[in-house]
Amino acid sequence: MSSADSIFFKSRAECFSNSKLHSLDKYWSINNSHPMHNQMHEIIENILNARGEKTIKQSRLDLVRNFERSLSISTPMGRLSANIISFISSLVMSKVNLTNL
Repeated sequence: MSSADSIFFKSRAECFSNSKLHSLDKYWSINNSHPMHNQMHEIIENILNARGEKTIKQSRLDLVRNFERSLSISTPMGRLSANIISFISSLVMSKVNLTNL
């Protein structure tokens, strides 16, 4: 896409609402079969970032980070620490229940 076309598309896209931009972000993340599509998608992502909105790419990265954190508990040391925390919690809860009787 030429720079004039890029500037024209950006000026038009800046007038769109956030919901419309999110829809376009979703569409272009799936249907990007041409280099021009990638350029248009980058413009949409830049506008969303400038507005402080999360793009599809950022949302996916957040999901991956959360998944990686949850997998860290599945390591042997993570399981051990989770078991210790669970044991201490059950002891505290049993003592609380005994004092309430």
